[in-house]
Amino acid sequence: MRSESETLVDQPKPLTLEEMKQRKGDLITCFVACYFVLLICCFLILLSMLVPQIKIVHMSFTTELNNNSTTQQVHYLPLVSARWDLLIRVPGKLVGDYICLQGNLQASFLYKNVTLVTSSVQSYGKLEVGVPQLLNISAVATEEDLGGAAGMGEIMEAIKERTELRFGSRLSLTDCREETEEGALSYDCEDTMLKFEQGSNHIKATTFGKHASCIVNL
Repeated sequence: MRSESETLVDQPKPLTLEEMKQRKGDLITCFVACYFVLLICCFLILLSMLVPQIKIVHMSFTTELNNNSTTQQVHYLPLVSARWDLLIRVPGKLVGDYICLQGNLQASFLYKNVTLVTSSVQSYGKLEVGVPQLLNISAVATEEDLGGAAGMGEIMEAIKERTELRFGSRLSLTDCREETEEGALSYDCEDTMLKFEQGSNHIKATTFGKHASCIVNL
């Protein structure tokens, strides 16, 4: 049989205060490291789930004035028509992964969050997989459309007072991902700054400043 002295020798020695502090520090360091690894993994997963942004490369706004108009109604606009032309840059990761190589594109144009005009559904096709590409879309509003559009009267007054205005926009592209059921990717775009030039029978405005970004509306 083992003696009492041998049994006492085999028992683990109690930790000193310094050793306890060291172990506690090691556990905290391990916990913090695991937390940051988990945080980075979650961030990478979320990043992979994010739909790429679209950039507005160019926007133009052109109106044809009705110089024969004599009406004094407050909300009536002396316009024959107004046209918005938009050029957007679709990033390579979006093409083939999120939107189809052939599909439909539609845009709405806004002023101070009020929708002024929505384009007809326009088709695009023959996109190249994984390659950034440019797409054009236009919207035209007639004199009758503009006569009752909320916000257009304010725009015309603002054009007379200054040479710069901001227009917002929304986009809709065909979504070809099998797991989605909506059928379209909707984008909300930042306001685009336009600089105006006024002629005798028309008003024109083109993009001024940085390119606006469009973020998918989930």
